[in-house]
Amino acid sequence: MEKSSFSRRDFLKASGLSAGALALGSLSNIPFSLAKDVYPAEKITFILPHSAGGGFDLIARGISPYITKYLREGSPGTKGGDIQIRNESAAAGLKAYTMLFNARTDGYIIGSLDSGAITDNIVAKPQFDYAKLTFLLLAVSSIKMIVASKDGFRSWNEVAEATKKGPVKLGVGQFGRGNHVAAIIMIEGVKTTGFKIINYPGTAECMAGLIRGDIQVAMVSEESVKGLIAAKEIKVLLTGGESSDYPGSVSTKDLGYPELGEEVSTHRFIVGPPGLAAEPKNMLLTAVKKATTDPGFMAWAKKADIPLRNIYGADAEKMFLSFAKFYGELGPTFKKYLK
Repeated sequence: MEKSSFSRRDFLKASGLSAGALALGSLSNIPFSLAKDVYPAEKITFILPHSAGGGFDLIARGISPYITKYLREGSPGTKGGDIQIRNESAAAGLKAYTMLFNARTDGYIIGSLDSGAITDNIVAKPQFDYAKLTFLLLAVSSIKMIVASKDGFRSWNEVAEATKKGPVKLGVGQFGRGNHVAAIIMIEGVKTTGFKIINYPGTAECMAGLIRGDIQVAMVSEESVKGLIAAKEIKVLLTGGESSDYPGSVSTKDLGYPELGEEVSTHRFIVGPPGLAAEPKNMLLTAVKKATTDPGFMAWAKKADIPLRNIYGADAEKMFLSFAKFYGELGPTFKKYLK
């Protein structure tokens, strides 16, 4: 048999390895084309089903640098991991969910899931099984409130009386999403149903409509309108929860409905696509846990008065399933409003 003329030295020379590197089993000198990329090796896109400027948009932009920080801590030397926010609010966020469900599973696409999206599968033919997403974090459960402009209604009692005389225009965000769903649960829950619900693309547009006088009241998340409340451009009339911190307002408990606080909350998750690969999933989970407990991020969230939940992974998934069950029980109510 003829002996091959391609020697061990020829192999080392062709592959770019030194004999010493091979003998030591070192991978540090392997050319990039021969080595597996270390995650994260490139930018990560964070897809939000909301327009820019809303409550969770603020939170996503606030936490992203900390996630990047801890991804790089877990992969020393990597230059990837920068997070790019992409707002895709078209079709009430369905474009964002379509992108997420069709994303690669390599960890370079993550997204946000709004619990209000569950209603899609209650009132129409299901497009997505949201339970198949990879749950990383239940980030926030927003405190919901009904507000008026500074020159509008002075109290919730005034609103309730006005609904007896004719429909009161109630502004909300995207159709079938967080504030819209919260408004449905709230007005049915407190048995004050004389409202005409007006949808807007997002909170910013809804607040502009309220201040202009196009609508009389609006359902909002507290963290989205802190600035407007502080500037006294709007005033709080009703909050979901045990009590209200705002003078002149009442809580759902004050009205005799203590359970409504949790029920009207919008729960927002950070998720990966279905079947997210194990390595990026574990690294993202670790980075998210460290990011949410980073002193810098915690100080930022406290200053912004953001109600962090910080429930991770499988526990976040369990919470989502419990919300889905509750929404399912309200199916007939949602079908009445979400036609």
